[in-house]
Amino acid sequence: MGLMLPPGLVRRDELTANEVRSWDADLEALCASVDNVFCRPASRENLRAMVRGLLSDVPRKNMWQVAEAAGHASPDRLQDFLARASWDADELRDRVREFVVDSLRAEDAVLIADETGDIKKGSKSAGVARQYPGVTGQVENAQVSPKRRGSCGRGFPRR
Repeated sequence: MGLMLPPGLVRRDELTANEVRSWDADLEALCASVDNVFCRPASRENLRAMVRGLLSDVPRKNMWQVAEAAGHASPDRLQDFLARASWDADELRDRVREFVVDSLRAEDAVLIADETGDIKKGSKSAGVARQYPGVTGQVENAQVSPKRRGSCGRGFPRR
């Protein structure tokens, strides 16, 4: 049997506009904390567009949909950012880690880890293989990926 959460821990009501706006400020704070890892202002803008696109409610996260969610006409700009922009990956990792650790410093903070299995029809995506994804209860062509999220208070992200 899995982890049982106490009743009332997870919020079931609608988010307010102020709560959503507060997350926007947290996202900007995260991006600002890594700005000087990127040499060019355009790279900083592309980072924000990429993060916002990946966090958007777009159902499929391929580069076309991420670019459209960011307001771009094509994925060229973001693809160029990923392929050619210069940054120190180790420094970026360390800064994001520091931001997350600082965000989780609260009495009621928790780190939620989960392996999510996505059923795949083809075999072209990275990590696709015959494996047990859990959602269907049988071995299938799937992609399993770990997810982590920090949370506190009423079950929402905290900076």
